[in-house]
Amino acid sequence: MSFIRNLLTFNKTMRIVAMVVAGISLVVLFFLWRSIQLRSLGQDASYKAPMRHYSSGEKKLIRSSFAGALREYRQAKTMLEAIPGINLDQDYYYGIVLNGIGTVHLRVGIYGDGQLKPDPKQPSEVTAEKIREAISYFKNSEQIFSSWLAEHRPPVEEIARLKASRRDKEEDDIVLRPFERYERALSVSCSNLGMAARYLGETKQAIAHYKRSLALWPEQEAAKANLATLRDESGFTEPEVPEK
Repeated sequence: MSFIRNLLTFNKTMRIVAMVVAGISLVVLFFLWRSIQLRSLGQDASYKAPMRHYSSGEKKLIRSSFAGALREYRQAKTMLEAIPGINLDQDYYYGIVLNGIGTVHLRVGIYGDGQLKPDPKQPSEVTAEKIREAISYFKNSEQIFSSWLAEHRPPVEEIARLKASRRDKEEDDIVLRPFERYERALSVSCSNLGMAARYLGETKQAIAHYKRSLALWPEQEAAKANLATLRDESGFTEPEVPEK
């Protein structure tokens, strides 16, 4: 009987081994869950290298090094396209890389060498060509984000409950859900489309893009400021909706 009791009672070594095994199991389960969660945003090991190029492109763009930024973005795009099994039609990071490439073309179209700013009402032929090239990238990224959201955005009731649960939380304490990240990325693409339309003299289209951007992300400061500036510059007033 004592032998059986000994078998049923963990000694110190066995307890340590059991704790280690349990700890390893928890870690494996956590990373498995994390991998499933992050895969929806493309955040697995395959994405690290291309997104380093994307981050480098962002830094170069801030310094107005347009050629350098474009090289980095294009490298990120090529590397993402080489990842096996990636769904480029709905991939979050592929969308933001395309948006980055479009942003470079838009900046070059607007600012040229970084010194001159063309007249939005009379874009030159070169400027218009660059801006239209930018639009093609913005529209591709817009399609990626919209396609994903069409399939994965939660029901309206669930979104309302989520917002209600965050009512007293600070912005920094909120962890965005995947659909919110897609919405914000789509908002940025729409804002960029608004800027491009503005410099092509397409005021109504620009305002429509800005309004959609703000509908997706009301705190999008760039869209707010650009919409206000465009309305002031153009004197454009939207037709009043007749009372029913």
